[in-house]
Amino acid sequence: MRVLRFFFRNWLLKIGAVVLAVLLYGAMVFLQSSQQWPGTIAIEIRNQPTTAYLIEPNPMDEVSKIKYIAPPDVQVSQSSFHAAIDLTTAKVSDSESSSVQVTLQADVGIQIIDYQPKQISVRLDPIVQRKVDVVVSKGTIPAGVSPGPTTLSATTAEVSGPAAYVSKVLYAEALIRIDASGLDVNQDVDLVARDSSNAVVKNVAFNPRTVNVQMQVGSLTRTEPVPVNPIITGTQAAGYYVTSIDVTPPIVSVRGQADALAKLNGKANTRAISIAGATGDVSANVNLDLPSGVTSNVTTQISVVIHLSSPASTRSVSVGVTPLGARSDRTYSLSAPSIIVTLGGATAALNAFDTSTLVGTVSVADLDVGTYTLSVSVSVPPGITVQARSPAQITVTVANPSPSPAPVSASPTP
Repeated sequence: MRVLRFFFRNWLLKIGAVVLAVLLYGAMVFLQSSQQWPGTIAIEIRNQPTTAYLIEPNPMDEVSKIKYIAPPDVQVSQSSFHAAIDLTTAKVSDSESSSVQVTLQADVGIQIIDYQPKQISVRLDPIVQRKVDVVVSKGTIPAGVSPGPTTLSATTAEVSGPAAYVSKVLYAEALIRIDASGLDVNQDVDLVARDSSNAVVKNVAFNPRTVNVQMQVGSLTRTEPVPVNPIITGTQAAGYYVTSIDVTPPIVSVRGQADALAKLNGKANTRAISIAGATGDVSANVNLDLPSGVTSNVTTQISVVIHLSSPASTRSVSVGVTPLGARSDRTYSLSAPSIIVTLGGATAALNAFDTSTLVGTVSVADLDVGTYTLSVSVSVPPGITVQARSPAQITVTVANPSPSPAPVSASPTP
C-alpha cells in the first residue's frame, strides 16, 4: 500500500512534468532537425604496436552515414569530424582478428546522433625476419656476349616484414644489366623480393638492401676503326710552339675482345716521340703502343710530322755603315756613320741572333771623285728579314787625297 501511495501521490504534478519534458524535446528537435554528412571520414589508427603490421582491413574502412545536429550558426565541414581506432588491446596474431571500437568525435556545437561502422575487425600481423638466398638475374643477354663466373658481396639477405608477406618470399633477386659491349659487370644492385611464381612481394625489406655483383663477361673478338694518337714527350726550344701534327695513316683498324678494346679509350697510341729542344719540324716513324690482347692491321710504322713555329716579331738595332770597294787613292766621307735597321722574323730566331755582327755597306768601287746618294745594304741570316732602314740612303763624298806639303830644304851654312 505504501508503494502504491508513493506512485500515486502528486500524480497530476508528475504527469505534468513528463508532458513538459516531451514538449521541450519536441521543440528542440523541431528547432534543430538532424542532418546527414554526405561524405566519409578517414579512420585514424592509434597505438599500433611497433612489432605488428595492420593487415586487415586494407584499405582501412571509413566512417560514413554520419547523422548530427548542429545550430544554424555552426559551420560544418569534413574537418569537423575525427574518427579513430585504438589498437592498444588488439591481438597480434598471424591468423586471428580482433574487433575494435570506432570512435567519432565532432567539434564543439555539433552533436553526433549516429554513424557507421561503430566497430571493425582488424588483423595485426607480427613482424618477423628470416634469411633467403640472393639470386642473380642476368636479364636479356646481348647476342655475342657470354656471362662468366659471378661474385656477390653477400649470398644471403635477411628479409623482414609482416609474417603473411615474409612467408611468401622465396629468394632475393639481384637484377644486373649486361652491356652489349661485353664489358665486365661491377654493379651495386637493389634486392627485390620474389615468390615461388617469381612475382614481386611487397611490404618487406632486406638487410642488406643492396649487394655488389661482379661478373666476368666474355665476348666475341671484333674489329673497329680508331684514330692514331701520337704520344709527344719533351719540351721544344723556348719561343716555339706545336702548330699541327700530320699522321699517316690517321686511322687504323684494331682487333680484340671488348674488355681489351675498352683499354684503348677510343684511340690507338704511338710510341713516344721526343721534341726536346726542337727549333723546327720533327719527323719520326714509330710503332703503335697497343695494350695486351689488341692487334692492328698496320704492318708498317706510323709516319708522324710535328710542325713547330715561333710567333713573328720585330726588333730595331743600330748598325754601322762602311764603304765597300774603297780605293786607296780616294777618300770617302759618309753623311751618316750608322743607320737604324728594323729586323723581322720568328721571336726565337731574333732572340738567338747576335746583332753586333750586322754591318751596313754602300758600294763605292766604281765611283769617281764627286758626291753620290747611295742605298745602304744590310745582310741578315736565313729566317730573318730587313723590315726597314732609317735612313735607307746616305750621301757619300769621294775625293782625291790632299797633296802632301813640300819638304823644307835646309839653309846653307854661312
